Parts: sequence; structure tokens; C-alpha cells
Amino acid sequence: MISEPELRPLDVGGLLTRGAAAGLFAGTGFLLANMWYAVSQGAPGISPLYAISTVFHASDTPVANANEAILGLTVHVGLSLAFGMGFALLLVPLLRNAATLVVGALVYGLALYVLNFQILGRTVFEFFTSPQGPDQLFEGLIHPLIFGLLLVPFFLGRSTENMRRDEPRTPPADGDQHRRPTNRPGPTEP
Repeated sequence: MISEPELRPLDVGGLLTRGAAAGLFAGTGFLLANMWYAVSQGAPGISPLYAISTVFHASDTPVANANEAILGLTVHVGLSLAFGMGFALLLVPLLRNAATLVVGALVYGLALYVLNFQILGRTVFEFFTSPQGPDQLFEGLIHPLIFGLLLVPFFLGRSTENMRRDEPRTPPADGDQHRRPTNRPGPTEP
């Protein structure tokens, strides 16, 4: 087992774990933003859960009862996990620093909005683009600004690991295999 991060191959399990945690965190923030917006518009705070339960049933209108709220929460958590892990596997290995991670997260959040609302919402889940459905401008803003950006903190250390992995390494001069190699110039052997 290699203990130095820069010597390890890509850690898919670690990325999936971070992605799952990031997805849960970002999904919670996203759900809270939707609940706040629902209340600000005079709807019950739980109404976003009713709305997302329509994904499970592929129905045209939400039903306001406790079973649908639990179903909506389950669907929301499942999608949050999947979207977080998707971000981790698709984009994080390509992003090399905090700035590109932020831009990638914003683009990913916007892509989720386009996929979920503009493509699937117009073809399969029509409630999401109907006049009774969610506010499109609000959703277009919170997908990148809330869900996307809340993914970032879980991968900040990962982006610097990628940078270190790409740097050239020099082995220790004294043959000590337990010390971490450095990139500092030092004495060379003939």
C-alpha cells in the first residue's frame, strides 16, 4: 500500500465517498433553499418534497400527503447522492486548482438544471416546466449557486493532490525509501 498521495493511482473509492458526502450536503442546502422559496411564495415549506415525488410516479401534479413527502425526500436524497458522485467522477479528476473547481461546479450545477428542467422537464416530467411547477429563474440560479458551489469544499484538498501527483519526483539520495521524496535540488551521485 502506498501512503504518499502523489504516488497513489486515482482513488475512485475516495472520490465516490467524497462525492456522496458532497451530494448530501449540497442537496440539503438546495432543499432548504427550495423550502425557503416555497414559504416566501405562500406555499407550505414541505411543498418541494411533494413536487419531487412526481419524479417517482411520473405524474403531472403533486399530491399533498405525508407518504408523498417521504417519497419526495427519498428521491431527493437519492438524486443528491448520484449527482454528487457524478461530479466527483466526471469533473474532479480534471480540475487542478480551486478556481477551476469552482467554475466546474458552477457549470455542473447549470448542466443539472438544463438536464432536469429543460430536457427531462419538457419530455418526461412535465410538472417541472408547467406554470404550476417550480419557478424556472429561481431553479436556474440555485442549481449552480447552491448545489454546485456546495460541492466544492469536499474536493479542495483533492485538487492540490492532483497537482502534486503531476510534479516530477526525485528519489531520496541516501536510498531511504521511507522518507518522502522532495523536489529540492541536492547533491547528486556520479
